[in-house]
Amino acid sequence: MPTIEPTFKIDDKGRVICKKHSKYEHFIEPKDYFQDLYLEIELTCKTCSNYINDKCYFPKSRIDVIESQRLKKKEFLCKLCGKKIERMLSIIHKLFNKEIYDIEMPLICCDCFEKIKNEEFLSYSRKLTDFYILNIAVSIFFLLYFLYFLSILKIQLIFYITIVIPIIFLISFIVLFIIYKSIKKLRLILKGIKYYKKHFVQQLS
Repeated sequence: MPTIEPTFKIDDKGRVICKKHSKYEHFIEPKDYFQDLYLEIELTCKTCSNYINDKCYFPKSRIDVIESQRLKKKEFLCKLCGKKIERMLSIIHKLFNKEIYDIEMPLICCDCFEKIKNEEFLSYSRKLTDFYILNIAVSIFFLLYFLYFLSILKIQLIFYITIVIPIIFLISFIVLFIIYKSIKKLRLILKGIKYYKKHFVQQLS
C-alpha cells in the first residue's frame, strides 16, 4: 500500500493545515465566523480518509498514540507560553519535519503565533508578567492580612478549634494554590520570553 507523505501550510491564524488531507479544499474555502469555528473541530488527522484507510506516512496506530498524548496536559506544550497545544496537525507538522528533514521545530500555539506575526509578543508577555507578579503580591498580602485579622479577634477556644482553624486551612490552601499556579505560569512566560529573544531575533524592534 503506497504511503502518502504529508505537506503543510500555515494559514494567517497560525493553524497548520495538511495539503494531503482529504478535506484540504474544504479547509481553505472562505468561511464565515461560525464556519471557521467549526473548522477547528475538523483540523485533525482523524477526519482524513488517509488516516481512516491507513495510507498516511504516520500509521493509524501511531496517530492514535499521538492524539492520546496530546490530550494529556503536559505532553505537548507551547514553547513560548506553556499552554497545551490543541491542534493535532501542529504536532504532526513538528514530528514530520524532525523525522524527514531533521529540523527541530518548536511547538507554538496559535495565540503566540499571531502575537509574533503582529510583533506584539514581547509587549503582551510583559503585560502577562506584570499581571502574575501583581496576582502573587495581592494573594500574599490578602493571606497575611487574613491571618493577622484572625489573630486579633477574641474568640472562644472551642469556636476557634471547630470553626476558625478549618476556615484558616481552607482559605490558606486556596490562596497558596493561586500563588503556586501564578508562579508556575510566570516561570513559563519568562522562559518563553528568553526563548523568543534567542530564536526570533528578527522580530525584535
